[in-house]
Amino acid sequence: MQAKDATTGTVYTTPTNITVSGSSGGAVTVTPSSVTLKPGATQQFTASDSAGLPVTWSATGGTITTSGLYTAGATTGTFTVTATDSNSNKGTASVTIQNSTSGSLNYTTWKNDNLRTGQQLQETVLAPSNVNSTHFGIKFSESVDGYLFAQPLYLSKLSIAGGTHNVVFVATEHDSVYAFDADTGGTALWHKNFIPSGASTVSESFVGSTIYPEIGITGTPVIDPFAGTIYFVTETLESSNVVFRLHALDVTTGNERPSSPVVISASGFQPKEQLQRPGLLLANGNVYIAFGSQGDHLPYHGWIFAYSAGSLAQIAVWNSTSTGGEGAIWMAGAGISADSSGNLYVMTSNGDYNGSTNFGQSFVKLSPNLTVLDHFTPYNWSSLSAVDSDLGSGGILLVPTQSVNFPHELIACGKPTTVWVLNRDKMGGLESAPNNGQAIQEVNSVVGGGAGTQSTDHCFMTPAFWQQNLYFIGNNDVMKAFHLDSTTGLMSTAPTSKSSFEFLFPGAQPVVSSNGSSNGIVWAANYSTSSVFLHAYDATNLATELYRSVSLGAGAKWATPTVVNGKVYLGTTSKLYVFGSM
Repeated sequence: MQAKDATTGTVYTTPTNITVSGSSGGAVTVTPSSVTLKPGATQQFTASDSAGLPVTWSATGGTITTSGLYTAGATTGTFTVTATDSNSNKGTASVTIQNSTSGSLNYTTWKNDNLRTGQQLQETVLAPSNVNSTHFGIKFSESVDGYLFAQPLYLSKLSIAGGTHNVVFVATEHDSVYAFDADTGGTALWHKNFIPSGASTVSESFVGSTIYPEIGITGTPVIDPFAGTIYFVTETLESSNVVFRLHALDVTTGNERPSSPVVISASGFQPKEQLQRPGLLLANGNVYIAFGSQGDHLPYHGWIFAYSAGSLAQIAVWNSTSTGGEGAIWMAGAGISADSSGNLYVMTSNGDYNGSTNFGQSFVKLSPNLTVLDHFTPYNWSSLSAVDSDLGSGGILLVPTQSVNFPHELIACGKPTTVWVLNRDKMGGLESAPNNGQAIQEVNSVVGGGAGTQSTDHCFMTPAFWQQNLYFIGNNDVMKAFHLDSTTGLMSTAPTSKSSFEFLFPGAQPVVSSNGSSNGIVWAANYSTSSVFLHAYDATNLATELYRSVSLGAGAKWATPTVVNGKVYLGTTSKLYVFGSM
């Protein structure tokens, strides 16, 4: 079962059993035929009618939309979902809803929640008082077979390998997934490689990518803790063809789920030119997968695919520039963001724009079925594209609900000089001029832009959020905190605190751990091709650096630390490092 904090978007999970049985109902078949849900959880159902007739949906024990998205009610028991076609043929699925009394602390998606706040509010071990070079450091490391671009994920109290373990999952560019004991290390609980016989990973030279030396699993996976399934996308080279596959594995064994894997495809989708860089999103009973480009080699588009989490059937596809070109969705590895209604938010990069079929250089809000609901495009989108100033080099923070003027905000920055604060309820469309009121706020030249590599590019990151503080680490810049006023919806135009250490190109992805509103720590990894360091700062005053690790060897861009249950997990080009109390 799942429960979502309405303020932060944080998902809390508990084991639960739901039994679903299905029948064809004559000409109508409902999929999936068996699921497990908790009160308030959602499940996307689909119907197949042998005569090709449309169906209408009805349900007991919860609500269901016209598109078949079921939301479980608060009452436990066994209930029915029904699809009826115009000839009165019916197909059914039976849903059993159960509560559970035990809870677990998990970290199942990029930056911990679908708002992408980066905050983990249940850290009862690590605090500013004990995170220092005397009492905190490297506990152990685990060797892996490839670069770790994806953020480590975590499940606690998992029954696996004949015992109960806290488990950390990592995915490599060699198309491997590992499950390690998160506390003691040692031999992997399981390790599986997903390169088919006769195939290989994709070399950087074959596609001209900025990821090297090989490309395999790049986007951060996502875990459904109720179903016990981890989802991820592999990239392989097969008979000179690039192939992307969506996999769904049992977290306890690493074995493929039924119908897994599926080849990702769509009309006009050219795998060789695309890169699955963003973190995956689990929402609305679907797995959402976004694509950018391989080093801007034409022709490419930005793409989002939706697959049923249960059946892996393709639900919807969106092309960001369907009558034009480019518009990549890469966001420095950030996960697709989603609000409490299941709407999706992404930033696109250089590309064509017309506001109807082409959405290059835009913030885009999409429905669960991937129709465009709203967007915001800077007035100078064309000139930004002309100089390769990607809006979408950063990711989107969906701010937890605020109190007065603008309850639903998003905040983001990209290569341009601006930090944008937008109203998710009325994004503004094409901006007619800068600072004309279509955006809530545009704050210029406060993040990034320091001397160094790509000095004119400002942001390759997603700000973290904690206690009305926004944390940015721009390109060639120090870490900076800004205050967000919950009444006006405006962020401060100058930092409230900042670090003395300057992070190198391309900046870093900050995350926060705390015990509720206390003991806040901001964590980040400073990257270079030769070394990576873990940093920790007092979240109330970034001038206080609590900890800086020794060099961990060569790192991967935008490596994002995972902080949970008194440990910090960070990937490099060959190892998973685990930090904790000494």
